[in-house]
Order: sequence, then C-alpha cells, then structure tokens
Amino acid sequence: MTIKNYTFFSPTGTEFPISATADRRLYLMLGGMNYADYKMKHWVQPVNSGFNRIYKDSSFIIAGAYFELKEQAVVVSANSNSYVHINIDLSNVSAPVFITVENQDNSNNIDINSNSGILKKCIENVRTNASSISDVTETSQDSDLIKQLKLAMNPIGTVLTTINSANPTSYIGGVWERFAQGRTLVGVDENDSVTLMKTANNEGGSTNPLTRHGHSVRRAGGSTQTDIGAAINWANDTAVGVVQEAGDNTDHNNWQSFVTVYMWKRIA
Repeated sequence: MTIKNYTFFSPTGTEFPISATADRRLYLMLGGMNYADYKMKHWVQPVNSGFNRIYKDSSFIIAGAYFELKEQAVVVSANSNSYVHINIDLSNVSAPVFITVENQDNSNNIDINSNSGILKKCIENVRTNASSISDVTETSQDSDLIKQLKLAMNPIGTVLTTINSANPTSYIGGVWERFAQGRTLVGVDENDSVTLMKTANNEGGSTNPLTRHGHSVRRAGGSTQTDIGAAINWANDTAVGVVQEAGDNTDHNNWQSFVTVYMWKRIA
C-alpha cells in the first residue's frame, strides 16, 4: 500500500504553527466543505487490469486532510459491485489513512476534527463481469457549499427544461416532479381577459375532435315555370341540398413545429 505525502495528521501539530486539527478545520472552511465532503483529482488516470484498479497518481482532500495515492492497487471480485472507501483514523499515528473495498456505500459523517472515530468515505463504485472491471462510477464531489448554491439557484417553484430524463434530485437536490407533460408553457398576463391567464400554474386548452358535419346549399326566393305551365314558387333562403359531409369525430392536430423535452418542477 502506497499512501503518502499526507498532511494535517500530526498529533502534536509540530509541523505547523497551529494544531493539525485547526489546520484541517481551516481548509474545510476555505473550501466550503463539510467533514463528509471530499475532493479527488487523478493526475494520471487509474488503470484497470483484470480485477485490479490501480491509482497511479491521485490526490484527495477528505475532512480537511490531504493525501496522495501512488501506484496504489485495490482488488475487487468478479460479477460484483464493489465500493472503494477511504478510511481516516487519526488515532493510528503510523497509518492514519487506509483503503477498504466493501459491498455497499458505508460512508459516514463522523466529525474526526471534533470527535474520535474512523471517517469512511466511498469514492467509487467499481462494477465487474466474469473476467474484468466493466465500469467505474465516481461518488459525487459536490461540497455542501456547491449543494446550497444549486438549491439557491433553483428555488421551490422553479421549472427546469432539459433533454435529460433523470430526476433533478439526483444532481441538484431538493424534490422535483414531472411537469406539464404533453403541454406547452404560456406566460402569465395579468391584464388578459381570460381568468386562467392571470395567474401561474393554471391549465387550459384541449384537443378537439373534428365533428362530422355538412354545409347546406341555399338560394334566394323566386319562381319558375313548369313544362305544363304551372308556376312553382319558393320562399327566400330555401335549402336545396347539402355539400358532402366532412369530419370523422376523432381528434385532429393543429400543431406548431416543436421539439419534445422533459420538464421538472421543484416542489420541496
């Protein structure tokens, strides 16, 4: 195991003008991070070889503590989901950082800068097939500050338009629901004569069938002479026939050109 160049682990703080704990807290505050947040940067992309994932040159900040992985390999099992965890135990002076591979995300929120215990942070989900690593998904690195900014930029009532079918809860936070399915959006007009148009979140419009119908042919009143000399008179506006009927009583479209999207509304 090659975990090296870590800082802010001194039990006495002799490497710094203030204690190691104070240093960690300082970096958490400067980075807008909480003790459960982390940052990971691969200076060289990890290499997968069979069931080994090798971190060639990666840097981490977890709980305000910095450390690096150099040529560090973890071993996963076949046909499994494996969760790679960084563990920090400040009571272990000789090896305060170690890696475990577990069968679920066991991240915790232990504040090692104020309390004793081992902080666990899942950094990746490694999936395998029968012969090798097939896929790797990183755990979100959003800090509390970033999460708060995302929510502040999308307050309750926000309507998000996207071609991504994923619920925004997974990448913004908050609670979202599908919105305006099969409908277009129209701006509120407080001065419109139609009540529905005056406030937000009202629905209107409909799909209407083209009812089967015909149109009468009519003529003005008049008179004509028959072959036997008798006169035939008719009143004004007399129906004399019907143009061929049209319509089949089914819905018809009168659509403008459009592109379909997903719309989501934040409700909490």
